[in-house]
This record gives sequence, structure tokens and C-alpha cells, in this order.
Amino acid sequence: MAPFHLPSSLVATLVLLSQSSLAQSDTSNYKVWSSVIFQRIGERTPDVLGFIPTTLTSLGAQQAHNAGSFFRERYVPSAPSVIGTARAAIDGLNANTPSPQEVYALALDTQSSVATAQAFLQGLYPPFTLNESVAAVLDPTSVLANGSYIESPLDGYQYIQLHTSGALDPEFPYLAGSLNCPAYDYNQVNYLMSAAYAATDNSSSSVYDAIDDTLLASVMSNSQADYINAYAIYDYVNYYANHNASFKAQINDSTLNALRWLADEQQYAMLGNLNAYNNLTSSSVLPDGKAGSIATLGGNLLLAKMLDQLQTSVQWEGEYYKLSLLFADFPSLVSMFALLGLPDLNSNFAGLPSFASSAVFEVFSTSDNATYPSEDDLWVRFYFRNGTDSEDAYQSYPIFRHGPSETDMRWSDFQTSMNGVLIGSIGDWCTQCEAVTSVFCAAWGNSTTSSGSTSSSSSSTNRGRSHSMSPAVAGVIGAIVALVIAGLIFGLLALIGGFRVHRNNKYDTKKDLGGFKGSQKLASDRDLTLPKGGAVVGATVERDAMGGTGHERIGSWELKKADMGSGGMERVRPSFEDDDRVNPFRDPVKADERV
Repeated sequence: MAPFHLPSSLVATLVLLSQSSLAQSDTSNYKVWSSVIFQRIGERTPDVLGFIPTTLTSLGAQQAHNAGSFFRERYVPSAPSVIGTARAAIDGLNANTPSPQEVYALALDTQSSVATAQAFLQGLYPPFTLNESVAAVLDPTSVLANGSYIESPLDGYQYIQLHTSGALDPEFPYLAGSLNCPAYDYNQVNYLMSAAYAATDNSSSSVYDAIDDTLLASVMSNSQADYINAYAIYDYVNYYANHNASFKAQINDSTLNALRWLADEQQYAMLGNLNAYNNLTSSSVLPDGKAGSIATLGGNLLLAKMLDQLQTSVQWEGEYYKLSLLFADFPSLVSMFALLGLPDLNSNFAGLPSFASSAVFEVFSTSDNATYPSEDDLWVRFYFRNGTDSEDAYQSYPIFRHGPSETDMRWSDFQTSMNGVLIGSIGDWCTQCEAVTSVFCAAWGNSTTSSGSTSSSSSSTNRGRSHSMSPAVAGVIGAIVALVIAGLIFGLLALIGGFRVHRNNKYDTKKDLGGFKGSQKLASDRDLTLPKGGAVVGATVERDAMGGTGHERIGSWELKKADMGSGGMERVRPSFEDDDRVNPFRDPVKADERV
């Protein structure tokens, strides 16, 4: 995406606004309490290479590391200033060694996303060595009993916890909601059959004719070099123009810019259409009247994840998730721009963000609070950094179609606005996509139900339409049938042959430990508890504050700051001493086998 050029009517207003914003952020009164960042991956090999997975390039790794270093300077207290960005340290964030409680990182399970996350995190928390000035205090975990200090390999490399989410994980749609979504695939077909597509296809033929046939010969035929492959062509040409001198010499800048413009138009038409029609639900309406459509579904879920992380931090008063980091490619980010109304402010938001771009929500206060402020004193500001080429590109923008002077939103207003666009229920994603092949969607049936409230329009249109059974559902049904048959066979054996099963307990029941850990609860045993504040989006994977995963549960935004204290739910273990059934030690009844 080229550097932003604002409409002339907004230039004067935004210049004054940006000056006042920077002045405010440079003062001690601007205190950040938590932040969530969606980080686009760095440069990677092109998608058009077929079934070969994309991989992060060395340039892409440098871009990701640069982004991490940028946010280290902005958010980490006492970090040395190298890039020169405005400082806004997150209150209480550890300056040297990160804690999994403070920093949460989630990446899409692809090589380019995971490698981007690793490079970013090394920029955010670089190697920690004894001989460097940043090591103001010794890491106690690195000190041995004999007094020696042991540094980590690779000159103090820091192994920061990184979560990954693949296609079998219910967290997957929150990072890439347009992938593995059949209804979104239909949305792409709808665009290719539209009048808008036909017009651009006709007008762009001269651009693709100008490309030397030899440049694309290894990946597609001449007949495929047209607007239908706009993004694939630009992605491939741009990559080799950066990495191959002879390739670069055969394509001029005007042609490359034209290819970029066509790729922007195509991708925004497929990812940013707020009124796209969903062929599989026969509707253009999302559940509960949420803004957006099947085209923006990835952005709807991304916003849900970002708000969830911020709410968790606010409700725990900064004890957890001061900084949340999400890593994936551009599709969900483009959809998010559309939902936030950013293309109305700047047309560049209707295009592709540059590699290693960052979209950020900061929760801050303007009062000089020594302790965590009340929610009434919290504000939210949206920032965007378009790539890493320009060091002063970190700029705030008004969202939800607010005026240029309204870059800051009260926390309560921000939550209300976000709730109008987010889709927090994986069940709703399964329903809208009809993702019957996704294993985790089996919990919601064959796309006719969802956790939370199901859209009445999608439910009604699904009646009377046959669906093929997914392998997951078929497996569950088969297992149940097998268990029923086994039960019948067991019953017949018990009735006819006198077959019995008894419990052989060789221990005294009064000395029974009540389970493999014993009747006494150990300090390390975990109770089933609800997170403080319960900031859960619909049906999600239960994750404790340390980032572990567990069962799925249905939650709501209304779970506020409940003090669990001693209110944790204890598991009740039955005792054998209270068993008034048949004595398991008595000899079993012998069958009378006389003829």
C-alpha cells in the first residue's frame, strides 16, 4: 500500500489533530494500560507458487523484527530509544524478561506467521545478557547455587511463549475467518459474476497484455494472465521485482503500480463488501443484526478476539494481558478496516496493507493514576502503522465513522460500538460458512445451530435442505451405535450365561485415597474456576490466565468483575464408604447349568 494521501478537505484538520495527539501522548498524563496488536506477516514467498507453502524471507524477518523493536520503544519502560518513536510505556510491563501473564502472543499455524511472530518477539524482547546494560538485575532462574550465572543459548535468546492456531483449532477463525469457509468461497464467485468485475476485467486487459509472457510462464499460461488472478499476479511480480534484477528490468514502475491497484480493488471487493450475499444461508444479514456480511466475516471475528483480550486485561486491572499480539496475513485486516469505516476516511484503507503492518488498539487514561483507574476513566485509541519503511507512520485514526476530531473513544462507548460489529461465537461462524468439514463445528451440528443466538434468517433457510454428513459427525454416530451394540451383547451375557463384573478392591476402604491424587487437594491441583470478569466471546475455548487451553464453554459480555475468591467450583468425588449397593467382595452368583 502506498503512503497515505488524505483528501484535501481533511488535511488541515488532521494535521492539527495529529499535532495535538502527539503532544498529548508525549506527556506523562497519557498512560497506556493495555494494548492489542494485529501484526501482518513480513514479506514471504508468493502464494502463486501452488502447493508449496509460503515461507518468511530474510527481508520479512527484518521487517517483523523492526516492528517488534518499534513497539519495544513505545511500550517497554526504560527501553533505549533507537527508532525515535513517541513513548507511551504500558504501566507495569516488565522491561527485561516478559511474563506469560503480561504478554500474550497468538499466531496462525503457518511458517510465515509463526516466523513473523518469532522475529517480532525478538525485537520486542531482545537477547538478555549479563554484559549488556539492559541487564540491570540478574535473572534468578539463571543463577546456580555456586553463584555462577548461566546465559541462554544464542547470546541470551529469550524463549517467549507463543500460541499457534491451526485449522483444527476453534481459535483459527479469529485469525483467518475467510479460510476454510465455503460460503466465503461462494462470495468470491459472486464477485466474479458481477457487473463490477466485468467492467474492471475489460478495462484492465491492456495492463496484463503489457506483461512480458516470459515473466509468468513458470506459474500460469498466457490465458490466465488477466484480472481474475489480479492478486496472485501482483504478489508474484512484486516478489521477483524485489529479488531478481533481470526480472525487475523487464517491468516498469507504472505497470507494477497498476498491478497493485488492480489487486487492491479485487481483494477489497471480496473482503470489504458490507452487504455481500451469502448463497448458503440465502441472506446478506449476519446474526443479531451485526454489521458486515459473509465477505467481512474474518474481520468480525478478529475484532471479537481483540476486544476479548482488552476486556480480560481491563477486568483483571492489568494483571493479565497487558500486551496482546496476533499474527496472520492481510485478509482479516482488510475486512476489519471496512467494519471500522476507515475507507470512508482514507481510500488507501480500501487496499492491501504493506508487509509487517500493525493495527493497534490502546487502552489509556489521561489522569495521573498511581493505581489502575476505574473503567469510567479509560479511553481507547486506534493506531495504524503501514509497514516499516517510514518510522513516523504510526498514526491514530477515528473509527466507526466518527469525525476527524474524535480519535479517542471512552472505553464504554468503544465496547458498545465493537459489540455492533463483532461475531464472537464460533457456532455463528460455522453456521454462516456452513463449514461442515471443520472438526470443531460438529459440536454445533450440521450448520443449523450455533452457540449464542442463531440468526433466524439462516435457520429458516436451512430447513428442508439436505446436507451431506461430515466425517466428524459420522464418526460420533458410529461410536454411539457401537456402544449400544456392545451394551446389548453384555446384557445378553449377563442374563443368559450368568456373566457378572465385580470390583476387586484389595485396599481397606477407609484408607482409600479417593483418586489417584488422594482425598486431600494439593496446592498444585487446579479447581474449575471462572476467569475474573469472564470476558468471553460466545462459545470459545476456555483458557486460563496463563494461556492454557481447556474445554469449550458459552460465555457472555455481561460477566463482570466477579470476585471468585473461595467461590471456585469444587469437584465432588463419591466415596466408596457410602456405597450401600451389593458388597463387591461377596462371591458372585453361580449359574445353575443343570439340564
